[in-house]
Amino acid sequence: MNRAKLFLLIVWSLLAACTTTVKQVEVKQAIEITDRSKVKPIAITKVAAKMRRGTVLGKIGGGAACIPYLDLTWRTGSTNSLSSEDLVDIFREELERSGWPVVGSDDLFTGYDVSGAEVLVAARIIDIKSNMCMPLIGFGNTNTKGSMRMVVEWQVYSPARKTLIGKVETKGSNEIKKASDSDNAAYELLNGSFSVAVNNLLASKEFMAMVEKSSGLVRAPGVDGAQLIPNKRVSYRTLEAAIVAAKKSTIIVRRAGAHGSGFAVGDGSYVLTNSHVVGDAANVTLVSSGGLSISGVVVKVSRERDVALIKLNGVRLPPLHVNTRIPQSPARVYAIGAPLAEELGGSVTSGVVSGTRMFEGYPWIQSDAAISPGNSGGPLLDAYGSVVGISTAGFQPRGSQVGLNLFIPIESALSYSGLKIDNRH
Repeated sequence: MNRAKLFLLIVWSLLAACTTTVKQVEVKQAIEITDRSKVKPIAITKVAAKMRRGTVLGKIGGGAACIPYLDLTWRTGSTNSLSSEDLVDIFREELERSGWPVVGSDDLFTGYDVSGAEVLVAARIIDIKSNMCMPLIGFGNTNTKGSMRMVVEWQVYSPARKTLIGKVETKGSNEIKKASDSDNAAYELLNGSFSVAVNNLLASKEFMAMVEKSSGLVRAPGVDGAQLIPNKRVSYRTLEAAIVAAKKSTIIVRRAGAHGSGFAVGDGSYVLTNSHVVGDAANVTLVSSGGLSISGVVVKVSRERDVALIKLNGVRLPPLHVNTRIPQSPARVYAIGAPLAEELGGSVTSGVVSGTRMFEGYPWIQSDAAISPGNSGGPLLDAYGSVVGISTAGFQPRGSQVGLNLFIPIESALSYSGLKIDNRH
């Protein structure tokens, strides 16, 4: 090999090693929203990065040729919270720029309020690649240029159904071609890359399908093949007697680290509750009003409707009578459950029915009967002690009850649980 070719090869090798640019991603066209009423209000709740300490992100170079001399590593702990005001604001600004309905007010005294959101979004940065260069480091000048690319996993959550709707992965990138203050350079690369990742999320048809409002009622499962259950009516002389009897039909559903409520129907061998109460458990422990622990098997789960059906093993509880007719406003109703702690099992709250609402294509009973975590899955009763709904979601902005709570109509819950009332009983 002659000297000229050898010289060119060495120069080429140095230039290849000294590059400060990581591959930039395509900035896609965000979907513009012209009718905000067709998209659910969105709020971001958290931005976090999860990478191992010491993960090499790229190289830090120096000098006019930006010769790499140090690894650029992830120096924080395994889970680093990046839910700063800046990244949250970037998310909101990108949505507002394209006309998307975004909610969330940042109050200096009470914190970030997302109570008006029908969809919650959390972001997890799962990978970052970055190269940086300080061209004048030899002269004591730390001004920096560089580039970054990141991969973000977006998790989309329904607070009404208390379930994860889905996940979407997008990429973002940014490049600084003119050296600037080193601290500002890293800040600018991170924020710019995240901004592009948000933009590309808004270009995703998959994300749009998750947040677009349903144009009508979601069709409930058919009754063919449904399990027939008896529905015996019991007449009580007083409301107090009906509530006392209903408490005996209401149980605590216990699983690792959490609890919810439920109630017996049919012949007393079936218990209805929410799917988010049982989670992924195949077996659960039930605690009766008298303190008896009962084992149960989860036989049916509908995550889209947030209902679950449990079969009791060798034990029957007093079943509640089912009334599929939704009480009209302003009828009084009563919620029974174990709010916040198991020791509060059998707690009763009352309120009035405001009406039937449609969210995400499903009907809901709205009432100001107060419910809290732990009430989920418990019965909503009419004035005769018949169950008309299942406690599911309570809106609590800043942790306070505001009298806006949602209950699954019992007829809908039965359909998605594979049950059908035998009207001969």
